[in-house]
Amino acid sequence: MPAVRKLEYSGVMRFLSITILLGILLGVWGEPKYSQFWIKKGYPRELAVVMGETRNAEEVAEKLRASETDEGLFELGRLYFARGLYRQALAFFQRTNFGGDARIYFLGLCHFILGNPDSAKVYFSQVQDERFRPWASAGLGKIDSVVPSVVGDYPYLGRFFPQKGGETATKKQSGGYTLQFGAFADSTRAEKLAAKLRDVGLHPYLQKVTIGGRTLYRVRAEHFATKSEAEQAGAALGDEFIYMVVPEE
Repeated sequence: MPAVRKLEYSGVMRFLSITILLGILLGVWGEPKYSQFWIKKGYPRELAVVMGETRNAEEVAEKLRASETDEGLFELGRLYFARGLYRQALAFFQRTNFGGDARIYFLGLCHFILGNPDSAKVYFSQVQDERFRPWASAGLGKIDSVVPSVVGDYPYLGRFFPQKGGETATKKQSGGYTLQFGAFADSTRAEKLAAKLRDVGLHPYLQKVTIGGRTLYRVRAEHFATKSEAEQAGAALGDEFIYMVVPEE
């Protein structure tokens, strides 16, 4: 084979190799791995890719606004709720029918936090999904200043209602379990997360620890006598927060 033709052949093969390699890399890295979670939930692929990105929240919000899908509006509602922007969150939840009882529960929460108890009761009373029903019942109890009967089935909810003598059932104890929502080197970030947890009715506290010479602020909430109670309480939060059940120290 002439030298010129060999060079041409070599160049073509190198180009093909690079093209194939790029194709493989794009196949592996082009779509965020977290997008599969949203695809399995039935989200359109384009929106699933947006939800799977670990980018700045503002960038994700812009892409969600552009999608104008029911799923996108629901996620915008959750995003604004997590930021504490409840009026905006309410507006997005009202514009979509996606989300089932999760959306209805969020609508109730928004109205409750914004000081619209009558509207909150309407939504809380519609929740039937067992993942959200206990919390909706607790919301109704808070509005009516009564301890709901559901506390008998879910004892951890009793921590949201005053006991005799002005003590609350959320008094921190030792020897049980708690929910941990994160650990931050920056105490300001820890406080912000704690504020979000308070907004949904939890009673968070910060625990300062030093690990390997590094100071961290753990964000924890509630006390549970058993691990099972803690797991039930965490499951009732749905997927709004990432948490883990840990022994109290």
